[in-house]
Amino acid sequence: MTSVGRDDTPSFTDVGEGETVVLLHGWPVGPSVFRRLAPLLATRFQVITPDLTGGGTIASHATAVGALLGSLGVERCAVIGHSHGGAVAQLLALDTAVVDVLVLLDSVAFDIEPPTDLSPRAFVERGSVEFATLPSADLDGYVAAPARDAPALADVLTSREPELSALTMPVFMLWGEDDIFVPLAVAERLNETIGGSTLGVVPDSGHFLLDDAFDSVGVLIAEYLRARFLGAPHGHEGIVMMQLERRPPGLDLSPLEADDDGEPITPDPRDQEVGPNP
Repeated sequence: MTSVGRDDTPSFTDVGEGETVVLLHGWPVGPSVFRRLAPLLATRFQVITPDLTGGGTIASHATAVGALLGSLGVERCAVIGHSHGGAVAQLLALDTAVVDVLVLLDSVAFDIEPPTDLSPRAFVERGSVEFATLPSADLDGYVAAPARDAPALADVLTSREPELSALTMPVFMLWGEDDIFVPLAVAERLNETIGGSTLGVVPDSGHFLLDDAFDSVGVLIAEYLRARFLGAPHGHEGIVMMQLERRPPGLDLSPLEADDDGEPITPDPRDQEVGPNP
């Protein structure tokens, strides 16, 4: 369902039922970047996708999304941000109390952002490793998007780096190894800044993970939200999620990881059962 927001909120689509997941797109491609992720998540969540058109600033878009969530009565949500939308997501997590889980996909960070002078077609062509195999209907969706001016970054994220380092919510970052717009070094710096974050690097992928590797990252995102946002147990009927993040301070060690003095130990490889990968 597509709805028009108030004067101070963006229009948005709203699909599915359950706990709320908010999808924040970048520029200049618009919400079509989530054309495959939104219906996947809508099988379990209410998925709200604001259309962040126009210029303004990263901060003004974060304010507008916060106002939209308030008008809809959303009290807790997970936020997924791609590219510039990742910068909006970071500010939303810092400035509101509604964000429980943050997922960043090839996100703008610190003072690094993609070029803002490219057409949608040129932006996707340069940013997607799989551009040559992108279905024409998908490319048409990008190119047909209304003109969107990139919001001014104005170093707003750099000035708030200390607050990012204090975030305690689950933060999952997925990055294309070959992203030419926001290089992997930026992801590694952001991962070091946010102490409890998880960084997954996707080989043979660029700035458009949801085009270059959707079959892999779509399931990862859905499974991460199931575990960290819903807290739902895994029934082992599908892919089993492995915990990759660094242990947050104060988390108890498992019996295999600690001896009687609480010091980490290394299990004897001879005691470990191994087998072929599935």
